[in-house]
Amino acid sequence: MKDGAAHASRKREVYIDAFRGFMALVMVQGHVCDMLLSETLRGDPLYRFQALFHGTTAPGFLFASGFVAGLPRAPLSLKASIRRARRLLFVLGVGYYLHLPYFSFWKTLQASAAEKTTLFACNALQAIAVTQLFIILLQWIAKTKWIHVAGVLTLIVIVVSPSVWSSGLSAGLPQWLGAYLDRSAGSFFPLFPYSAFVLAGTVAGAALGRQEARTRRRRALTWGAALMVAGWLLSYPLAGKVDFWGPSPAYMLLRIGGIVLLLRLMEALAESGGKGVRALALLGHETLQAYVLHLVLLYGGAISRSPLQSYVGQLGFVATGAILIAMLPVLYLAAWLWHRFKMHAPHEATLALVFLSTWFLYLFFTKPW
Repeated sequence: MKDGAAHASRKREVYIDAFRGFMALVMVQGHVCDMLLSETLRGDPLYRFQALFHGTTAPGFLFASGFVAGLPRAPLSLKASIRRARRLLFVLGVGYYLHLPYFSFWKTLQASAAEKTTLFACNALQAIAVTQLFIILLQWIAKTKWIHVAGVLTLIVIVVSPSVWSSGLSAGLPQWLGAYLDRSAGSFFPLFPYSAFVLAGTVAGAALGRQEARTRRRRALTWGAALMVAGWLLSYPLAGKVDFWGPSPAYMLLRIGGIVLLLRLMEALAESGGKGVRALALLGHETLQAYVLHLVLLYGGAISRSPLQSYVGQLGFVATGAILIAMLPVLYLAAWLWHRFKMHAPHEATLALVFLSTWFLYLFFTKPW
C-alpha cells in the first residue's frame, strides 16, 4: 500500500509539473510574439492562431498554482502555514518588483501617474499570492469543510465579476487596492474574475489530485466536459450583455473545463512516457524562476534593460521564432541549475534567497535616486 501511494504521488507530481511547464512555454511564446512582432503582422492569421492558445496560458498558470496548493491535507499545521505564507509573500514581492519603475524607493515616490498604474497593477503573481494567502486563512477557519466553501466562493466570484467590473467600485478606492478589482486601473489579471481560476484549481487539487488514478481520470473527464457544456450553454443568454473575453461567467466555465481536460491529457502523456514530459516537469517545478527570467529578458526591469529592447515591434515571424528557440535552452538551463542547487543544498539555497532579498531591499530603500 505504501509503495502504491508513493508511486501515485510521483506520477501526480510529474503530470502536474509537466502541465505547469507546458503553460510556461506557451506563455513565453506568446510574450515573445507580442513584444517582437511588427504591427503589420498582428493581423496575420498565424498571429491570431497563436494568440488563441496564448489566451489559455494565464488561466492555466493560475489554475495549476491552485492545484498544487490543494494537494496537501488541510488545515496545515501552524508551522507549515507560516512557511507557505512566507513563500507567497515572497511571490507577491517579486510580482511588484517586476513592475518597479526605478531601483529606488524615493524615486519611485516621484513616479508618473502612468508608472504608478503599472506598479500597482494586479498581474499573475499578485493574483496567485493574494488568493492563496486567503485560502490558507479559509482552511484555518472552515477546517475540513474548506473545499466546499472554496467551491462556493469560486462560483460567487464567477457570478459577481461582471457586476464588479461595471460598478466602478475600483475608482473610489486607493489605486493599489482598486487594481485588484478590475481592469480599469491597468491590471491584466484582477481578482475578479481571475482568482476563480486559483480557487477552482485548489478545489480540483483536493478533489481530484488526491484520488486514486482511475477515479481521478473519470472525474476529470466528467467535470471537464460538464463545465465546458455549461459554459457553452450559458454563452447564449449572456451574448451581448457581458463581454465574453472579459468577466463573462460563460468564458470562465469554458476555460476551467478546458483546463481540467488538458490536465487529464498531460497525465496520459506522463503515464505513456511521452518524450519531453520530464523536461516540462522540471521547468514546471521551477515555474517562478522561468516566469521571472523570461520577463526580465524580454522587458528588463528596474535594475537592468532588456537585451532585446531595440527589437521591440521590429521583427518578422522567422526572426521572432529564432529568438524564442534561443531563449528556451537558457530558461531550461537556469531551471535545472537552480533545481539541482535546491535539491543538494536546500539550506544554502534558502540563505541565498534571503541574502539577495535583503541586499535588494537595503539598496532599494537607501539609494537616494
